[in-house]
Amino acid sequence: MTILAQRLLAEFSETGKSRSHRDPASSATIIHREFHSATPLQVKGSTSLDEFLKEFDGDAEVQAAFTESRRQLAETLYADEPQSFSALRLKVGLSQAALAQRVGTTQSYIARVEKGTLDPSTEKVVQLAEALGVAESTAFAAIRYQISSRGQNK
Repeated sequence: MTILAQRLLAEFSETGKSRSHRDPASSATIIHREFHSATPLQVKGSTSLDEFLKEFDGDAEVQAAFTESRRQLAETLYADEPQSFSALRLKVGLSQAALAQRVGTTQSYIARVEKGTLDPSTEKVVQLAEALGVAESTAFAAIRYQISSRGQNK
């Protein structure tokens, strides 16, 4: 599985659980998703996606590839809406979890902002802008776009 495919799974996994394991017949790592299953799929020796990605925390080359993959995602997935908050975050090369850590919040908080279902306080918008290295007005406009295009106001 390519790094880009792994990042796609990481960036867009908002529900369910992710698991990975080594395929004994090859050298590939298999990552699969569970979506609201009554009983979670148990794979012997499996690990969560977060735990799997933590294995690469100290590897600068892999982290650089993840950052570049996020930037490519921004260009590809958000080509028709580059003003969105999701595109802004990806252009900077941050995961939802990394942005959340910089701001002192949770990944799920960032996911709700990107879904347009959470309207952050002015203080949080300022923190998000600082963490992304953009003007407060840029972050505010991107969040407003998310709410109007994806949120309940749609």
